[in-house]
Amino acid sequence: MNRFNCINNSVLQGPGRTLWLFLFFIFVVGLNSCRKEEEINRTAIILKTGVAYTSSGEIVSPGGKINIGVLASGAGTALTYLRIERIIGQDTSVQLDRGIYAGNEGYDEDFSFPKGLAESEIWRVLVMNADRDTATASLLVRKGEGVDYGPIHHYGPIEVGMQNNASTTCFLDLANGAIYDAVTVSGNESAIDLVPYFYYTSGLPSPSLTCPGYTSTVGYYPIISNWTVKNTTLFDYYTSDNQLVTPSQFDAALNDSLLVTAYNPSKVSGNCKYAYAGRVIPFKTCQGKYGMIKVIQADENEEGSILLEIKIQQ
Repeated sequence: MNRFNCINNSVLQGPGRTLWLFLFFIFVVGLNSCRKEEEINRTAIILKTGVAYTSSGEIVSPGGKINIGVLASGAGTALTYLRIERIIGQDTSVQLDRGIYAGNEGYDEDFSFPKGLAESEIWRVLVMNADRDTATASLLVRKGEGVDYGPIHHYGPIEVGMQNNASTTCFLDLANGAIYDAVTVSGNESAIDLVPYFYYTSGLPSPSLTCPGYTSTVGYYPIISNWTVKNTTLFDYYTSDNQLVTPSQFDAALNDSLLVTAYNPSKVSGNCKYAYAGRVIPFKTCQGKYGMIKVIQADENEEGSILLEIKIQQ
């Protein structure tokens, strides 16, 4: 018996003891990892069906609407992320990339996108919860005959003032071209899609377009901090910066075909810098309306204004 005890004591000393401690550490880490994995709440997602929504395999003509309804749950853990992709062959383009927060109530939202020119498109929706568990759902949309481009509204020229312009209205409703000042905007906050401002960035003067939902907007318009609804408009700054749409193309647009095809959803922001005269800026409102803004004139000071012409889907 004494000899047995001596053997065990010798094993648990020196190199042998180190080995046993190492193996025990690996065992504990593995056990905790298994427990942690078991505790992860699994995300679930389904796409809505019915006459209001596009079904998998449905035929839609170019320009027609693809309507996607999303129902998702984090199974006890909050949902924190949503992405919607259009897949054509080997090419995947992100149409929407958004941080979200949905607790025990789950996530329920509808989206609308235009059908492109491809013979078939796969639309994939991904959601992720706070445990970083993801779930996806997809549908296939086939190309129909003809085109289904829709009518547009055309507004302008509309003058909106920069942040320190005391004489010009500065809050713009893109859907109908209505503009408001700090007094008349009361009661109309939920309709505002655009506000302009001026600042210097990277050493350059920058007449800029932003929206109530953009984080830094309240620094230029403190009144917005009290709004219960702060709309987020996404501006395609890449097309604007590279002048991919010309003023003459804007002028020639008689339906929404250019509005939906010019918009690059992978290069968008709630803020568009360098909105100089002659720039054309595609945008998408939080209501899902596509449009374009042509900048006619832009002052380069905080007391100035910016003159815009707008085309937007009806």
